[in-house]
Amino acid sequence: MAFLPALAFGTAASGGVAATTGLFGAGGSFALGTTLSTVGTAVGALGAIQGGKAESQAAQYNADSARAEAQARETAQRTAAQRQIGSIRAGISKSGATMAGTPLAVLSESAANAEIDALNTRYSGQREAALYEARGRNARTAGYVRAGTSLLTGAGRYF
Repeated sequence: MAFLPALAFGTAASGGVAATTGLFGAGGSFALGTTLSTVGTAVGALGAIQGGKAESQAAQYNADSARAEAQARETAQRTAAQRQIGSIRAGISKSGATMAGTPLAVLSESAANAEIDALNTRYSGQREAALYEARGRNARTAGYVRAGTSLLTGAGRYF
């Protein structure tokens, strides 16, 4: 633990050894400028991490919203499809045709297409949500990278 004072305040020049700069001073004594620079570096790093977390949370909110919106669109699409199928049934009944052969095939195909449309709506919402989540993960990672860059840049000033 004897290295801590040297890390914090640097070391004074002695016996042909040059003075060093620490995190809070130079040449073994306290220096306000060095301290403020160190604090600024630390605050910058924390800000970068918090910024990444905030971006990540916003992206997660957007992902949740995309899922909810897709669910609402899917439900609306299924409701509209049920109305359309009911209308087809009414038309077949009104014409006096039986629910066999071509009328049944038309009704079955309409129901299948409606289900495919609803599933495509769900899938597009899931994909959109997945993109937002990926952006959130990338934002969090970028925050950590920015923090590391800030710390390394700050450390580079002293060593």
